[in-house]
Amino acid sequence: MNIRNLILFHIFPPATLVFPFVWVAIVGNHDALKGESGFVEVTTVLWLVVAIGFCLAAIGIVRRLEIRGWLKAWLILMILGSLYFGLEELSYGQHIFHWKAGETMSKLNDQQETNLHNISAVFDQLPRTLLELSILVGGIVMPLYRHFRGIRLEPSNRLYWQWPTIDCVTIGLLVILVRPVFTAYETPIVNPGETKENLMAMFIMLYCISLLFRLRKLQQPEAAGAPVSADADSNRV
Repeated sequence: MNIRNLILFHIFPPATLVFPFVWVAIVGNHDALKGESGFVEVTTVLWLVVAIGFCLAAIGIVRRLEIRGWLKAWLILMILGSLYFGLEELSYGQHIFHWKAGETMSKLNDQQETNLHNISAVFDQLPRTLLELSILVGGIVMPLYRHFRGIRLEPSNRLYWQWPTIDCVTIGLLVILVRPVFTAYETPIVNPGETKENLMAMFIMLYCISLLFRLRKLQQPEAAGAPVSADADSNRV
């Protein structure tokens, strides 16, 4: 593992959890960390914006390499999911421009916000649960299983592009463990719910970065001539 990947995937995520405590130790309060304009909420949206940027860059490489199959569609799906997540966090601009929700929305939304996730569990708990299960299985269980079984996926395998790699295990573990840990050891500095959403957004970002890194490897001279079709079905796990 190179130093870039070590810092980005395995040091940076836990460092963001330590940051609030360092902030309070220096500043003396946690006012700037919480709330709709606080560090946690703002960086949640930031991670998603970065994820979208890396997905767009990945689509550019997919076009240049003429990779067939559903990889471009998968990247577009990641963009749409990140966009939905980010817009919901911002209440579609309400937290930036500070407008008031209309009368109808105020009746439907229990927090009088212009978003969907406070209206129904279908727009909140359901996608959150699906994302968490995807992180547990795809971001932790499967990468560790492949790592310890010595299973190597090749670029010609569809699963090579879809499954997260071992690089995503650290952030995946943080997503799963953050709520029980900070609930058991309660502290006013950290809101477990907001922090978990932040880490979920970071997982999406790091997964998209990892995917782009893998695509860039295919552009290197030593990868020239290697099969890159996303339609092949070899090496299934």
